[in-house]
Amino acid sequence: MIPKPPSKRTHDNFITVQITCLTANGKMCTFYRRYEEWIGVCTGNIRRVVRKMKVCFPGCRVRYERLGNKLYKKVLPYFEERLITGKLHYAAKPFYKLYVDACLEDVGQFFDRYKIAYYETADWLVRIGIDLCARYDSRSFYYKWYKVSKKSAHLLESFRMIPERTDSPDMIPERTDSPDWTVAAFDLETVPLSGENRVPTGSDPKDSIVMISVVKWNKTSVERHLLYLTPCPKTPPLQPNPIDYDTQRIEYASVQYDTERQLLKGFHDLVGDAHVLTGYNIGQFDFPCLFARLFWLKMKDVLKDYSSRTIGDDIVTTFRNKIVIDMYKYFRIFSNYDLPGFKLDDVAKAKLGRTKIPIQSTGIHSWYVSENVTRPLLDSDDVKECYELLKPNRLKVDSFGTFKMFLAYCVIDSELVRQLFEKETALHFLIERGNLNGMDVGKALHVGNSNYLKELMKTMGTFLGYFVNVNFFENQTDGQKLNPMFVNGTYQGALNYVKRRDYFKNVVVMDFTSMYPCSLLSANLCYGTCTVLTREEYANSPNARSLAAIPFRNHSEEDFEKNTNGSDCEEFFRYPAFDPERDEFVIVVNQNDEAFLPRLVSYFLNVRKYHQRKYKRSKDVYHYNSQLNIKILINSLYGIMASKDSCLAKLDIAVAIVTLARYQLLGCYHKVTRDGYEVVYADTDSLMVKDYPVDDCDALNAFLSRLQHVEIKFEERFERLLVLSKKKYVFERRSGEWIAKGFQKKVNDLVKFMTDNILKHVMNTDADSDPNEGWIIWVETLLEAKYRCRDPRKYAISRKTKSLSEYKSTTCATVKMLQKYPEKAGEFIEYTYSRADVSVKEATKWIMDVDDVEYLDFQQLFRNQQKNWIDLLNVKFWKMSNPYEACRKVLNAMTWKSFVHAELLYYFRTGERVMLLVEKGVKYTFEINDHVLNQKRRKVVVK
Repeated sequence: MIPKPPSKRTHDNFITVQITCLTANGKMCTFYRRYEEWIGVCTGNIRRVVRKMKVCFPGCRVRYERLGNKLYKKVLPYFEERLITGKLHYAAKPFYKLYVDACLEDVGQFFDRYKIAYYETADWLVRIGIDLCARYDSRSFYYKWYKVSKKSAHLLESFRMIPERTDSPDMIPERTDSPDWTVAAFDLETVPLSGENRVPTGSDPKDSIVMISVVKWNKTSVERHLLYLTPCPKTPPLQPNPIDYDTQRIEYASVQYDTERQLLKGFHDLVGDAHVLTGYNIGQFDFPCLFARLFWLKMKDVLKDYSSRTIGDDIVTTFRNKIVIDMYKYFRIFSNYDLPGFKLDDVAKAKLGRTKIPIQSTGIHSWYVSENVTRPLLDSDDVKECYELLKPNRLKVDSFGTFKMFLAYCVIDSELVRQLFEKETALHFLIERGNLNGMDVGKALHVGNSNYLKELMKTMGTFLGYFVNVNFFENQTDGQKLNPMFVNGTYQGALNYVKRRDYFKNVVVMDFTSMYPCSLLSANLCYGTCTVLTREEYANSPNARSLAAIPFRNHSEEDFEKNTNGSDCEEFFRYPAFDPERDEFVIVVNQNDEAFLPRLVSYFLNVRKYHQRKYKRSKDVYHYNSQLNIKILINSLYGIMASKDSCLAKLDIAVAIVTLARYQLLGCYHKVTRDGYEVVYADTDSLMVKDYPVDDCDALNAFLSRLQHVEIKFEERFERLLVLSKKKYVFERRSGEWIAKGFQKKVNDLVKFMTDNILKHVMNTDADSDPNEGWIIWVETLLEAKYRCRDPRKYAISRKTKSLSEYKSTTCATVKMLQKYPEKAGEFIEYTYSRADVSVKEATKWIMDVDDVEYLDFQQLFRNQQKNWIDLLNVKFWKMSNPYEACRKVLNAMTWKSFVHAELLYYFRTGERVMLLVEKGVKYTFEINDHVLNQKRRKVVVK
């Protein structure tokens, strides 16, 4: 969080800061501080600076104070210009805080021209952080709570600024324990009471919020609440049943309301004592919906507690200045590894092994618009009875629920958010992310990595002895000069090499430790030390020729098969020498003085190791989240250097990092090969070596010892490994667990069954490899899969969506879905047959006459995976150069027509209607036929 400067200042540039904090025992403490702003000046002649300033600002009072005793180095991104002038080294100079009785914005802009000072109006909190760093010689911010005051908007609380007594100026020590804060997770259910077929966002006056679940918890207790609008006003409230969910029995308190106004007032009263509000996609749906309903209902007494703030590109809703954490945003940014998608159901399944209650929330609509709803029906536990009376549109009975089931559905949504919040320790994580920069939790969640690093440079840069004025930085990703080195429009990235498609036993996996950050660190890459020159520029620059030079080269599989870097017999790794006859570009680095970025990375790597050791001993979540934040920070450096959207980007550094990493991987590959071992797979920062005798990498680390900070470590030993292609392989751990890498993330139960069935046969290296056996497995797997596909709701079709603005249609099912769930844009979404028809004005069931059937294409459910299965079977059984055509003969439309014949004959004999969902034109679908039994089909088709 970067606070806005107060609008009123005294003439001497003091600002009044109100600090409101929550102490460890939960007591609220408020006090005020006056803080005098200053401009940072890095100069060896402060008196001359003051004289110049007095000339430009006559009559102003000026004083200055030196910041500590250390000297500071400037960080300026002008290395190529300095190669021409020969000024390769900047002398370290004192850092002064300049206090002046004048408009600081004007003074700051004046001094910025001389590259000796910095001042940004939004940076007064950075200056507070620098003051505290200088005073304590440590990280300044570790706050446990903060509250924004009306007098001093968006103020961050620093834990070091909490006095033991409100009248004491003394600071208290840093702490890692946290107050017993209260967190509330909530979820809304809405319906359009007009009966229209649209997404109820609250923006229409006829929309209504009908259910709100709230789960509140602290260190000692958990409370679950369900507030609902009754479909039968002025009737006795329901007695909620406990929810048997997974292995839990969940009790919750319910409150019934007759009007939406009462419901919303009850909700806001319930969350009034919470310090933190959370939910899933609440920033895009729940909060805007609440705001809209309060507006339509003219509830100004509640509406006045809502506000918003802009953080980066996001407009973030706030309520009574509470911390708001949207867990959807959290998972998108910080915890997205190996997630199949970002629906709450997907995330809960991946992180918790749990799912939402399997009914469709759209069914709630029927309970509020149907004339057949009665008070006794609300108590019913018979789903079929409710379904037949209410006749919900576009839902099957197994997707519908009783009224109490929908109440439980709403409660479980909030309970899943609570469990995810606690498992991820989300609040502690964001506090630690904020601590590194002195920002609040809201900004720590929403600010992007580039802006986050920019703030970090200003605070930690000063702490580490560097003068960083980011006003002099600009995006340097325009690579016109570097175009000749590009491959397919960009510079070459990481390497990937497959020895051959085959089985391997007893394979050791070796991984480089933080390869990209350590490459930056070992080579001293920074804005003021690194550039990429053409051979002509290098030849014409005596200053460049006096520095370290590493050739830029693109690499291919040939570099694995033959060592082209010329170090076959060397005891230690070294980068190849620049050859002007061969190399068109050269990376030039000044390695004489430690640069800023390497110093920053080195500092944080050491801090991370400290927190890792502490966490191993204490299991204190503070240490865990501190090291995790540092890991994310240093791993994002490479991406920021290459980003076209970052003011900190410098393409030369990104090119240098990935080039050095390729050299390191190739060097270790050839070292292992020279030692007599076979590297069967190499990828980016890892090697997989067959029959490597030891569970360590001592020999390789000795080989790399001339590169400081570069290290490779033993990761694990596979019992078996099957390599299919680049980025795609299957391995067996010593525990017997099979892991498939590079396969489709988003899978349904059918794909999982087919994958497991094929892997079971393919990975059995002791079984027969007869080609006929492979065809039997393939056909039987397909037949069994077809038999399982009688339920198209369970085995839905998966298609990748685009962003909402890319769709021309306003009525298709995908658009309707994205209007309600905008977070699903760009994801693989499961479509059921009820959403198949886009030729009419609304999404409806597609019940076709058999005469309209063209063909049946059941492979839509696994089309993206079938190549992987064919590759697996081919490696094990067929060993064909092109197995795909032969396998597709089993799947092509003409072959599958034979499976439709029985349904056609059944229709002609009986005249009864057959419901088929088919691929017609360009859209999706599947079949439903649960009434036909035909023994003529090979094995089993349907019952």
